Amino acid sequence: MRQLRVLGLVGAMILTSGLGIGFILAGVGVLSLTSLWGFLDTVAGLVLINLVGVSMLLISVTFFMALARERLSQSLFHHEGRWGRIDLAPKAVKELIADVLRKEIGLDRFRISLSHDVDGVGIFVRTTLAPNQKVTEVGERIQRELATHVVERTGVEVSDVVVHVHSIRASEAEVKEPTSDATNS
Repeated sequence: MRQLRVLGLVGAMILTSGLGIGFILAGVGVLSLTSLWGFLDTVAGLVLINLVGVSMLLISVTFFMALARERLSQSLFHHEGRWGRIDLAPKAVKELIADVLRKEIGLDRFRISLSHDVDGVGIFVRTTLAPNQKVTEVGERIQRELATHVVERTGVEVSDVVVHVHSIRASEAEVKEPTSDATNS
């Protein structure tokens, strides 16, 4: 598979280089465009045009796959283990963070965003707190617990933990309909 990819890349390099040189030679007047148009009207010219077109499509697929591999590589979080690299998908890191927020902190309403930083993963938690919770204490506990648990369980360093308290309100279980005793008149 790797040899086929290398062969494809070499072929793409030769084709694009040849086209580039051809265009430059035509641009400076060394290659006559009128003779080129005459050749392209022949059967051999049409076959050549189709081969170049298919080759260009294959080159674009190769570039697309390289871009997709690069994008996937950047979307994963890495840890260099003793025997090689360990990749974690952002979804796995979010699931771990959600588990910590539920079990260790006791939160039930939150959103998690991750960012790639030079020093590791940046964590952004948007949450709703209950009226009896102290924002700074809960926020600092979230920062401390996530910084500790993410590094311990994944090996990925945490560069920062930003906590955004979106609102302060009672949970649905605590909110009850007021009872009315004024039914007797």
